[in-house]
Formats: sequence, C-alpha cells, structure tokens
Amino acid sequence: MLTQIITGVIGGAIYSLTGLAKSQDKNGFDWKKMAPTLVVGLVVGGIAGFLNLDFGIVANTSLSAGITAVVENIGKTVKRKVL
Repeated sequence: MLTQIITGVIGGAIYSLTGLAKSQDKNGFDWKKMAPTLVVGLVVGGIAGFLNLDFGIVANTSLSAGITAVVENIGKTVKRKVL
C-alpha cells in the first residue's frame, strides 16, 4: 500500500510541475496550485493500495497516462515560452 501511495504522490508532483510550468507566467511559482494534484495522487495511490491492486498493472496504466500528460505539458510549455 505504501508503494502505491508514494508512486501516486510522485506522479502527482511530476504532473503538477509540468502543468504549472506550461501555464505559469514569469512572475513566480505558486506552490498552492500544486497541492490539489498532490492530494489526488495520494488518494489514488491509497485507493490502489487499499484495494490491493497489482502494483505492476497500476504502475503500467499510470505510466502510460502520465507520460502522455507530461509530454503534452512539455510541448505546451515550449510552444508558449520558446516559440
């Protein structure tokens, strides 16, 4: 269960950071906007652990969704900040 919770929080942190990077202006970084996504990651990881879902299946599914979201956010960041 702890592994799923930690993985959920890490996934939420990565997604939050890339999402904030794409939408944040140059005035600063608002950590408060990151908190809800971290909480969602914690809850999702907790539920996966509580239901005793196979970590491999949960990790692979999350990885696929996470990579898609992170790559999309990085692309939007480059488009908005560089191009």
